[in-house]
Amino acid sequence: MDIFLGVLFLIICLLLIVVILLQKGRGGGLSAAFGGMGTSAFGTKTGDVFTWVTIVLTALFLLLAVGSTLAFRPRRGTVAAPVFQPPPGAISEEKRVSIFCATLGATIRYTINGTDPDEHAAAYEKPVRVEPGTILKARAYRTNWQASEVTTGAYPKAKPTQLPELGPQPGFPVAPTTTAPAAPPIPASAPATAPAPAGR
Repeated sequence: MDIFLGVLFLIICLLLIVVILLQKGRGGGLSAAFGGMGTSAFGTKTGDVFTWVTIVLTALFLLLAVGSTLAFRPRRGTVAAPVFQPPPGAISEEKRVSIFCATLGATIRYTINGTDPDEHAAAYEKPVRVEPGTILKARAYRTNWQASEVTTGAYPKAKPTQLPELGPQPGFPVAPTTTAPAAPPIPASAPATAPAPAGR
């Protein structure tokens, strides 16, 4: 379509140049160089015919000029997506998140309620206060550029840290627990002195 529009615009330009040169001016125009060919070709009303042809070609020239300007203008760039620092992740307390954009001159818009930011959202000026459980979204804008994609960062509440229970480690054999046998009861001690023998 762009090629067709360009070729048509070039043809209209050439036709307009030829018609203007063929018109009779003070010097007789280009037709005078060919012995009045223009007058004999269109009869006595050559001037009127060339006038209307010139008007039509001029109107087409203007329309095609506007259309070619819109069709062949440089395409706008796309703004780079914003980046969060610190990156999204679980947090246990309030954090201040900075938002960066690699495109110079871009304006960053952000929300903290989970909705996609638009051109009317809050503008980023300083680090955003983010509490645990917040969903931060940002989009960058620049005049005459395509808006960036929405960057989403979730900062859920971190779970409390629990100490691991001590127990057998995997991969290491556990020695069996053995119980020493109970010692036999100690008999009562013998009397200190033997009984005296019976009297004779």
